[in-house]
Amino acid sequence: MIFASQPWSKAGALWGGISIAGVGLTHVLRVLARRHGWLAMPPDALLGRMFAGVLVIATLAWWLTLELAQVVYDARIPPLSGVLYDKLSPGGQLRNVFIFQVLVHGCWVAIYLAVTMQRQRWRTQVSLQQAELRLLKSQLNPHFLFNALNGVRSLIADEPDRARDAVTHLAKTLRYTLAVGDEDLVSLERELEMVEDYLALESLRLAERLRVERDIAAAARTVRLPAMLLQTLVENAIKHGIAELKEGGTLRVGARIDGDFLVLQVTNPRPPGAPGSNPEGVGLRNATERLRLLFGDRGTLRLDASNAACVVAEVRVPA
Repeated sequence: MIFASQPWSKAGALWGGISIAGVGLTHVLRVLARRHGWLAMPPDALLGRMFAGVLVIATLAWWLTLELAQVVYDARIPPLSGVLYDKLSPGGQLRNVFIFQVLVHGCWVAIYLAVTMQRQRWRTQVSLQQAELRLLKSQLNPHFLFNALNGVRSLIADEPDRARDAVTHLAKTLRYTLAVGDEDLVSLERELEMVEDYLALESLRLAERLRVERDIAAAARTVRLPAMLLQTLVENAIKHGIAELKEGGTLRVGARIDGDFLVLQVTNPRPPGAPGSNPEGVGLRNATERLRLLFGDRGTLRLDASNAACVVAEVRVPA
């Protein structure tokens, strides 16, 4: 048996060594990529680093190929390469051996990236589904439902028109909560409509103690954000702020465009001696997790409790 006019034993030693070295070098590149978070980088940064990595490992593999050929065949160019590039000068043959190494390792790395990115998309989708389930459980708050139903009941006899309106708001709130279970992102306009229904129901319980100010930029209304995000911030502000104050307070909801980001702010008065909005609440933890899954480090939720009089929840998402 021959291989490029050479025994299989020598060909096996040469190409087996090259293959083992190639696997080892690409494994080192994989470890570096995972350790330094390359896969979470923007496409341009990721591709630049991977291209540089391919050039480095291709250069090492090229050098190893020449050294193994020297040891096994006592020739600088492997016999198979010599057969394929026999019409080229020695320098041209060396160049083509290097190009071959770049193509082989480039294809291998490209396949790895494609498979890894697909696995990451699957994992992200599963994580999002789990977060959605936790979100629905946390937002279908039984205390809120009981309070809303008690408010409706108190209106039925004396104010039937307001009772009918309240039932409509409750139905729309529940319908929205269930409907967005299959959606990752909704427009701010749609989220605001749901929040208005939610606030109408909370006003049954808090009456004049709940005052609302809105400052929503027109350009912000079309930006898409995680479903139920604004409602979570509003609920948290009312529960841990306004509802804890005997005189109530003013809830401020603002949205604006800042460069490439939508900035969403919910401000509530802070009860004396209280920590303000609860940063460890289930709703806020879910919101933070969903922002991370959907936007990476470009989606943030920050609570500012530095002011003794109020707490500000601020969300930034790509516009």
